[in-house]
Amino acid sequence: MYDAIAAVEKALAEAEAMLGRPLRDLAVVDPETGLLIPVVTIVTDNGGPFRSFTFEAFITNHPELRHVRTRVRTPGQNGSRERGFGSMKYEWLYRHEIDDALDLVEQIEAYRADYNHVRPHEAIAWNRPAEVHLGLADPTIPTFETEEILPTT
Repeated sequence: MYDAIAAVEKALAEAEAMLGRPLRDLAVVDPETGLLIPVVTIVTDNGGPFRSFTFEAFITNHPELRHVRTRVRTPGQNGSRERGFGSMKYEWLYRHEIDDALDLVEQIEAYRADYNHVRPHEAIAWNRPAEVHLGLADPTIPTFETEEILPTT
């Protein structure tokens, strides 16, 4: 559970660095309840760390976050991230022998940079995740260039 919290904290720090301001500044107050409406939804599986009181207390202390757990025994609901972790495992971590935990951290950071800034993803209409999260690309409109092939006759 502590690793899960650390991962969410790291993701929040990266999101805030990309946006240049805290996520709480983006949250809107619901006029009926007076509570902040979450601006980020964290989707996890039903693993023990995500069901723990400590993790839920962490989420509760961050009103800009909403936590959604996928249904039991449905890992396919994790979508792009599941495919991303599969890519990380096979394309990054198994390229060469990793003898040191610090080397593993470097490989994971390289994967994260590749995932967010280099490779487009089918799940978000072949856009890059960083561009979608910054509002530079619409996740429903593909941005890849298509070549129009006209008939020659």
